[in-house]
Amino acid sequence: MTEEVTTKAGAEFWEGRWQSGEIHWDHGRPAPPFGEFVEGREAPAGKVLITGCGSGHDVRFFAELGAQVTGLDIAPTALEVATKINGHARASFMLGNILDPEPQHFEQYDWVVEHTCLCALPPDLWNAYAAGIRKVLKPGGHFLAIFYRNPHDDEGPPFRIEEERILELFGEGFTVLERWIPENSYKSRVGREEIWWFRYDAK
Repeated sequence: MTEEVTTKAGAEFWEGRWQSGEIHWDHGRPAPPFGEFVEGREAPAGKVLITGCGSGHDVRFFAELGAQVTGLDIAPTALEVATKINGHARASFMLGNILDPEPQHFEQYDWVVEHTCLCALPPDLWNAYAAGIRKVLKPGGHFLAIFYRNPHDDEGPPFRIEEERILELFGEGFTVLERWIPENSYKSRVGREEIWWFRYDAK
């Protein structure tokens, strides 16, 4: 792992992207696979945490479905944007890092939702990410993730993740409830993503 790539995991790098407006991953609307997920399935309810929430489109989406949603991000400017354009009575935005969550988040969430956070992290930080998810989920809670399985290039970010690695990260303590390639994605991501829905069975 090069120093340049590792630096891209830091708050300074991502804050710089937000301040410069270099946020090509932001499509101005919630991730389409989440809309596909809630059709015919239970919508995430109770307390929901969205990691790397960015400008908060997914946060507002789930808040409008009735959940109490917290968006977590390491870039202050992202949270300012999120508060301005995606504020909602059941939404809140907090500065923080899922790699090292504050104790106030421990075992607090019924659902954790992942979209474009893990793929933005260098793979040598994925174990810390998975550990963070375990810390914040309530026993019996759910982890809903859109994994970027097939990016346009291998340089990263975004970084591809293989099935074997997903199962390594979220094997112990988790049960896979469902997984599939969504029919609805951003145009640039059609066929490149996969939804995984887990239950966290740890006592």
